Formats: sequence, structure tokens, C-alpha cells
Amino acid sequence: MTTLCRAYTSDSDARAAVDRLLAVGVRGGDVRVLMAKTERDARDEPAGGFAGDAGDAVGTFADAAAGRRDGMGTFAGDPDRMRAGGFADADRDTVTSYPAGVARVRVAAHRGLARMLVEAGLDEAAAEADVRALHEGRILVLVLGPMVDAAGAERALDAVAA
Repeated sequence: MTTLCRAYTSDSDARAAVDRLLAVGVRGGDVRVLMAKTERDARDEPAGGFAGDAGDAVGTFADAAAGRRDGMGTFAGDPDRMRAGGFADADRDTVTSYPAGVARVRVAAHRGLARMLVEAGLDEAAAEADVRALHEGRILVLVLGPMVDAAGAERALDAVAA
């Protein structure tokens, strides 16, 4: 069974690698793209305004202006030093496969990603390191299957996007 894994720094690079794999004849069911949504701080997200810049102030309380970077309360600890969440701030890991060339995305758990990598042939330490890399913004393209032309797939994975 052929098992190949490469890390990419952008979604477009990973998609280009998948397109190259499919073009050289790798079955879509033998390709997996592992992605993780990185943890963000909602205070760093752009804030809109109408007919101008919204600025940093978001309101006042007792005649003191409150900024977007100011903490909004907490159960324990200093709210100014804690990350702020938002509605789009879900911890979500995904695995995309391409049966018949069509992307099929499913949500996976951290342990599921590590288990998938171990079952593909990586040792546990490498699998855990890869899962950490996913949460730091890397994207993994995993190719595994008994009928994969390893040399052709490696060339497709390692080719530089034009």
C-alpha cells in the first residue's frame, strides 16, 4: 500500500496538489486533505462601519469609552489578556476526500485525525506533531491506496504550482 503525506501552507497550494494528483490518475477516494480551523481572537477581526471607519471604540459605560481590545468580563483571570470568541469561532477539523473527483467534506475530531495518520503508517509522535501543525495553519494532503503509482503521485505532490 502506498502512503504519502505532504504539508502545504495555503489552501490554494493544497488544492493545486489535489488537482495534479487527480490529473495523473490517482483515484479521488485515495486522496485526503486534512485541515483545521486555527484559533482566532475575535478582537483582531475587521469591524465594519457604515459610511466610514468604525474605529476602535465600541461604546461607553459610565462615560468611559470601551475599545475592541478591552476585556468584557470573565469568570477567572484578566479579561484583557484572554482571547475573545465569536460566532464563527468553532474548533473544527475537516477531512476532504474526492470520490469520483467530487469533494466530500466531513468533520473530524483531533483524535480521529491522529488515528487516521497512525493507520496510514505514521508513528504516534509524528501523527501528533502533524495534528499540531494543522492547528498552526498547515494543510496536509494524504495519499493512500493499494493501486497508487507512488512515483507519479510524489511528482504531483512535489511539483511547484505554476
